[in-house]
Amino acid sequence: MMTPAPPISDELRDQLTALMQELLLKTHELSFEYSTLDCDNIQNCELAKKAKELFKVVKKLNNLIKKISPPPQRASYIT
Repeated sequence: MMTPAPPISDELRDQLTALMQELLLKTHELSFEYSTLDCDNIQNCELAKKAKELFKVVKKLNNLIKKISPPPQRASYIT
């Protein structure tokens, strides 16, 4: 039987969230470059292939981070 992992400290969660935000920003910038690249043979470009692989991994990581660090609760104006 597996023992549950210890809870993540707030400090570690904040560091992980900050790094994830930075990674997402850089990936977003790369995706703009990728999507606007004027190349007739982009499907055979090794850099483009690696960029696409990166986008897939970052998407999975982003979904996982959302589960670990849900958005902060905001005051509701609807009662």
